[in-house]
Amino acid sequence: MSIGYILPSIKILLIEDDLFLTEVLSNHLLQEGICEFQSVTNLVDAKLFIPVFEPDILLLDVNLPDGSGIEFCLLLRQNGFVKPVIMIVENSSENDSIDSLNAGANDYIIKPIRLSELFTRIKFQYEQHCSIEPERFVIGLIEFIPENKTLSVKGKSKKIILTEKETLILNVLFRSYPSSVHKDILLKEVWGFQTGLSTHTLETHIYRLRHKIKELTQVTFILTKENGYGLV
Repeated sequence: MSIGYILPSIKILLIEDDLFLTEVLSNHLLQEGICEFQSVTNLVDAKLFIPVFEPDILLLDVNLPDGSGIEFCLLLRQNGFVKPVIMIVENSSENDSIDSLNAGANDYIIKPIRLSELFTRIKFQYEQHCSIEPERFVIGLIEFIPENKTLSVKGKSKKIILTEKETLILNVLFRSYPSSVHKDILLKEVWGFQTGLSTHTLETHIYRLRHKIKELTQVTFILTKENGYGLV
């Protein structure tokens, strides 16, 4: 698989203390034409390097010598970092996968890493990010900024941090407002290349979104329509 012709100038930063994995990944990315690849082994260096290197994609290990990659991801989101983050998790840790997404990661990949799968995820997340324009949507008092993955109430400082899937769901619903969106269309727009997904997956995300929105307002903002969803 070649992604070099698709992502000729993408900048990737790997935060990982496994030096063997770093070397393997670096060699394969260079073979694929990704020449702007850098790596650091701890969070202290990552904090210093990110604003200098300005990566397009962040590959972040969950467990690092000086702290939690999940907590670091949440900190990045709270401080306005909007680029895609793909977490690297251990095969046996389902909780880390869930916690990573709740902290604002766009996706995760499980060790041992299959490089073809990683390249597919990098391409998908990069294209998804580029397709979300830095817009601000407002319906009533609710403000939604897709690039920042935030939802807030006008005139109030409190914001809620959205996961990648929550951001994509709201992006479709806001763009379609006042029309509703069929469940099948939402599944296709949000989950893209994945197959075998049921509407239960979408319903679970909508349920969690509604609970998050209740932190801001008691308005039932996402309405259930015939075979789909819409905004109030």
